[in-house]
Amino acid sequence: MRILLAALCLFWGSTAWAQSLSLATFNVESDVDTQPELVATDLTRISPLHLWALQEVEDQATLDLFVSALNEATGFSYTGQLGTRGSEWGDHLAFIYLAEAFQDVSIVELEEVGGSRWPLLMTATNWSGQELAFVNVHFNRGNETVRQGQSRRLREWIEENQDLAIIALGDFNFDFDFRGARQGGNRAFSIFARGGVASWPQPICMANDNCPATGTQCNPRYQNMLDFVFLAGTAKQWNAISQLAFLEENYCRREADGYADHRPVLAQIALPAPSATDTGPAAAQR
Repeated sequence: MRILLAALCLFWGSTAWAQSLSLATFNVESDVDTQPELVATDLTRISPLHLWALQEVEDQATLDLFVSALNEATGFSYTGQLGTRGSEWGDHLAFIYLAEAFQDVSIVELEEVGGSRWPLLMTATNWSGQELAFVNVHFNRGNETVRQGQSRRLREWIEENQDLAIIALGDFNFDFDFRGARQGGNRAFSIFARGGVASWPQPICMANDNCPATGTQCNPRYQNMLDFVFLAGTAKQWNAISQLAFLEENYCRREADGYADHRPVLAQIALPAPSATDTGPAAAQR
């Protein structure tokens, strides 16, 4: 069953969909009780995307499993790259992207942002010739001081690269309380948001007041948003919509069976009109 992207497409209309970027961030959980084969089935439940930013990928074999599952389910050609940094559990960052949608792909780690997992930066040119910069993050959970430092340094990196179209996404551990007048995040969120460096297309469920009680994570101790998609640099003013995937009530109960403990966050971003009509193979696939 393919979900959610169809609804997002209806928001823009079929013509706009040909000029939009579809992506998701997903913490796939690398704990010992997680079964990557089951997580892979959730990846394939979502309509084909241009790009996935994953957190807590255990190892290269796990990433290869995810890529293979997407290729088989969609009939498209995906490729992936794993970050080198991770904890003792091997919770690496990774990108999976539609090979024919991007050219001149370069993936490096932003050592200057710091933390136990350096953000993974992917720069590429899309099918319309637009240069994009994706920053995949998993900020520190257990040490507030480290997390706050990561937030400040990522904000500074964005401020220094305002000429780039930046999409920063991942598990920021910002503890954003999405309930009514109480809305707000932790100190790291405030540090990152200072000066309005990025725009946040808030999930549709926030406007509809029907987000899951635990937000983007399944653990009831959090009950807030940990996972985000932000637009910055020249992309800051682009129109975008986002939504949490798997809003069904029983999603989190499956975590005990080996599924991930986060919900993916999906986003569709309207791109500026290309300079020429796009008739390439990537356009045909969308």
